[in-house]
Amino acid sequence: MTDTQRTDMVGCYGNPDMKTPSLDRLAGAGMRFERAYTCQPVCGPARAALFTGTWPHENGSWGNSMALGDNVRTLGQRLQQRGVPAAYIGKWHLDAGDYFGMGRCPAGWDPAYWYDMRGYLEELSPADRVRSRDTRTNGDPALDAEFTFGHRCSNRAIDYLSHTLVAIFAWWFLTMSRTDRIYARGRSPRCTGIMNFPRAPMYGIGCKTSRNINACGQAMR
Repeated sequence: MTDTQRTDMVGCYGNPDMKTPSLDRLAGAGMRFERAYTCQPVCGPARAALFTGTWPHENGSWGNSMALGDNVRTLGQRLQQRGVPAAYIGKWHLDAGDYFGMGRCPAGWDPAYWYDMRGYLEELSPADRVRSRDTRTNGDPALDAEFTFGHRCSNRAIDYLSHTLVAIFAWWFLTMSRTDRIYARGRSPRCTGIMNFPRAPMYGIGCKTSRNINACGQAMR
């Protein structure tokens, strides 16, 4: 399952300008919904519903920066109880913190692979933290994919799929939420802020794009 995407941001829904071959193969071999609607048009509550199976007004996260209730179990916890290893990599936004997160792994997810945006910022120097939030960084010829949050998330996900649990367990579950949207809101339907180059034209901006979830799809096949 992939989330946080409009239908026109994935090739399998008919947009010829979106090059998402791995997601297209996943859709072709699995289930592709034609009529799916979010229960909440706000990030945190929508995520809360996805990962708990309950309405936002029931699980406590009915607005951004509002944590799930202490008695609410997530998909990761339910899978872990049944012996299925689960990992979460990327933006969580369900811990009552800000957009970056608190940097703490919630129950149910593998702490060895937990990596939110707070973890990313803590890897950067003070100067690079400022640089990571400035869209002018996109025009820096020295910018490479390794600098971006999305690329670091993808690398962790590929490592999880390729070298760890896939080789050990028959069942596993991985979520990667790698939004890089920073100050570039409004430039495109799903614009990201700091990117490294080849796929940037698909988003209508002259910036650089990191390795995306397609790489994870390649590792899964």
